[in-house]
Amino acid sequence: MRKASQLSGKKPESANKGISSSSADLDQINLWHEPFVHVMLIVVAGFVVYFNTITTPFLFDDITYLVTNPAIREFSFFTDSDRLFSLGILPDVKNNFLLRPVSYFTYALNYAVHGLDVRGYHLTNLIIHIGNGLLVYLMVSLALHTPAMLTDDEKENSAQAVSHTWFPLFSALFFVCHPLQTQAVTYIIQRFTSLVVLFYLGSLVLYAKSRLAKTATSQRVWYVLALFSAVIAMNTKENAFTLPLAIILFELMFFSGHMGRRLVRLIPFLLTMLIIPIRLAQLSSMAKPVEADVLVDSINLVNFSGVSSWHYLITQFGVIATYLRLLVLPIGQNFDYDYHLQTQFFSLGVMLPLFLLLLIMGTGVYLYCRSWGPDRPQAPLYKLAAFGIFWFFLTLSVESSIVPIDDLIFEHRVYLPSIGFFLSALALAAIIYRRLANRFIFTSTMANGLLAVILISLSIAGVVRNSVWQDEVSFWRDITDKSPNKARAHYGLGAALVQQAALENKIDSGTSKNGGREKMEAGLKELRTAIKLRPDYLLAHVCLGKTLSDLKQFDEATTELLTAARLNPNSPLPHIFLGESYENRGEFTNARNEYTTAIAADPTHPEAHLRLGKLHAKEGNLPDAIAELEKSYLVYPNETTQKQIDDLKAKLTLAGK
Repeated sequence: MRKASQLSGKKPESANKGISSSSADLDQINLWHEPFVHVMLIVVAGFVVYFNTITTPFLFDDITYLVTNPAIREFSFFTDSDRLFSLGILPDVKNNFLLRPVSYFTYALNYAVHGLDVRGYHLTNLIIHIGNGLLVYLMVSLALHTPAMLTDDEKENSAQAVSHTWFPLFSALFFVCHPLQTQAVTYIIQRFTSLVVLFYLGSLVLYAKSRLAKTATSQRVWYVLALFSAVIAMNTKENAFTLPLAIILFELMFFSGHMGRRLVRLIPFLLTMLIIPIRLAQLSSMAKPVEADVLVDSINLVNFSGVSSWHYLITQFGVIATYLRLLVLPIGQNFDYDYHLQTQFFSLGVMLPLFLLLLIMGTGVYLYCRSWGPDRPQAPLYKLAAFGIFWFFLTLSVESSIVPIDDLIFEHRVYLPSIGFFLSALALAAIIYRRLANRFIFTSTMANGLLAVILISLSIAGVVRNSVWQDEVSFWRDITDKSPNKARAHYGLGAALVQQAALENKIDSGTSKNGGREKMEAGLKELRTAIKLRPDYLLAHVCLGKTLSDLKQFDEATTELLTAARLNPNSPLPHIFLGESYENRGEFTNARNEYTTAIAADPTHPEAHLRLGKLHAKEGNLPDAIAELEKSYLVYPNETTQKQIDDLKAKLTLAGK
């Protein structure tokens, strides 16, 4: 096995001497080499890159999965699955809740402390992200202290040499500062991604601590904590499925010993992999499929997109190549890429990225084999580079392999795999620099300066990228600029413009102030563009119809809503807003019929019961009004509806006296 002192670029026979005096950068302990300073740098870097996200509003799926999700408002939903499934919310939200209880518990804690104040959610996300950066630092540090990096006669000196290098620090800083991480941190609902990484890395770090512990008691304590963290990870997000395999990879690459005992030690971690399949099996008997036209987005592994596993797999070759390009050069980031499904294997769009990925994987195998060669000073770097490459492909395998997911590409999916990219990139840079300069890269002021410049550039890019998330309009406008042919982008921008116009200037008889009118017209144009690109887009027709109804353009509104009803007869949404449109015109009988039709389509939809209840109240039918509002409250408990029920009951009591 190779010496960790070889990381300093010295020959093995002079390692003892070279470790302490080979470089002015390593011969004295100073502040820049102190772990405490490294920790502070990671923390500060995280806050610098994300300081402008604390007030970013709820966006996209944040609304469906958090803001309008009553399950995060009461802790009782975590213990009563029957009550959860009785809620009038999307089945996908219920599935998420059951598959990812740890993630949702953190949202429930946020809500219990500060309600829907967005600052608390963002601050929690940022703390998790910084925590992940610190765990990357620990993981790399521990890897550098493992037997694969040490020899029996030089452990003390080698550990000192490793502690004086900045390899763990730069690995963590690149992870924390890279702008590709913004979607996993700034997008509140994607705490799913960052939180599972916290427990994923935590389990691996604790396992490494167990393997490096000096006493049997310490080994057992760290081991139990590692296993506990693995169980929590499995209940946080489904890509934790690869965690036991990552621990096996770490064990085989950085530790040694009797293979039988090592495998026995890993069995409990392998058993944790059963948690996710068991939960998915339970859901199959409880959850019903979600209407694709109604669901804006899919963010888990429950809602398959209907494509074949083979087509999804060959498409992912290009997707992974895109991730790699963004990690190298994060230009043109997009929340909602217009990425098309590949159906022909023998095409340039499949074969070229496949060749690239095979080349990278082959490089990893080559580097791993080289790490065991005789008298190679850079063997530890070869091993780190190979580990990073294997890590990248392993941790990406759940979401970029044969399991079809509705959206082909999302930047947050590379959050965990990026750790391997940064690790292998730094190791390869150190290998190349060692060959060119015969020195370890971190002993060079020029090399350190260049790495610092790259980090500063990435940090600035991260701040700029986060500025796009400042409000819904800028968020969706950035997407439409980059995905001009994607209907969902235009629908999102249109809905955001309409909402912003309504908030800025209250619409009265179809007129408003100039600014509001311009935004409203722009919003209507975007909604019509979405429909032009995708004529069967239910949500776009519904949003356009509702907006036109609010503008008192009832004939056109009715046309759009009737079109939506024909597109999906099982959806209650068109009938709810048709009812609202009739009600605004004073046609109460027609409104009542539409609300009743909406309830027949989906008896658990709270809005239909709520609208019908309010209509009964408006007509003076208090008993029926109370009955409908109570049905609405049963499937969507909230204080506003409860207050309306109490007020109507009070009126009914007074009327009876």
